[in-house]
Amino acid sequence: MLDAAQRLVERAGGLSVNLENLSYPDILKEAGVARTSVYREWKTKEDFYVDLLCDLAGPSWQGTAAFDEKTIKIARDIVADRVAELQEPAGREQLLRDVVRVAAQQNFDALMSSTAWRTYVALSATVMGLPDADSRQRVLAALQEAERTFIRNMAEFYADMATVLGFRLRAHAKSFDVVAAAGASVVEGMGLRRLLAPELVDRPLDVEGPHGAEQWHLAAFSYWTILQGMIEADPDYDYAKALATYLKRLAQRELAAGVH
Repeated sequence: MLDAAQRLVERAGGLSVNLENLSYPDILKEAGVARTSVYREWKTKEDFYVDLLCDLAGPSWQGTAAFDEKTIKIARDIVADRVAELQEPAGREQLLRDVVRVAAQQNFDALMSSTAWRTYVALSATVMGLPDADSRQRVLAALQEAERTFIRNMAEFYADMATVLGFRLRAHAKSFDVVAAAGASVVEGMGLRRLLAPELVDRPLDVEGPHGAEQWHLAAFSYWTILQGMIEADPDYDYAKALATYLKRLAQRELAAGVH
């Protein structure tokens, strides 16, 4: 039933604030189960809908990895294709700029096409309006679990990039969790702005870079300006050691994820 409801939400383009686009008979039909069987699990439709909200809010649907795996892959591929540039400070600086410029736009584009994200926004905005206190707390807990999962995985990604690209946190940033939270807020906030003012958000920015003009998406450049205030070049960077550590971490993560 929960899987069937998720498919219907996906087809509808996201969750409406009041669940009106989810008909209980349609969910029964989609799931292919008898009403009598469902009532052994959920005594009322309201019980089912609360479980559904928790399911949509939590990692079950929002995901247990970083938000967009294609973004992670793009960043890693850029580094792999230009690994020789890591040997010089100027090369690392330019590589970092290009990783952010390309990967942050991919992340933004993925966000805008994500039914899961639109549902997450709807639930986050309306969870405190649920009339039943117990239901409200359950849905809120699911949202918080999804957020912790996202922040943890993005922080790991930033730590990997810091190792190979030769930067470290500034003292006031304290942890990559802070970077992940700030970065996500900028990109997701820009996503909400795009819904209302796409002509402003999607207008390319021509930015003067170290090697000439660069074209940036507003979401990517906004993220870059935030990132600059939280990181700095690592004066103790060792190319060979950094690359070996980075590759070892990637291998460990792929092994843990079952990637061969």
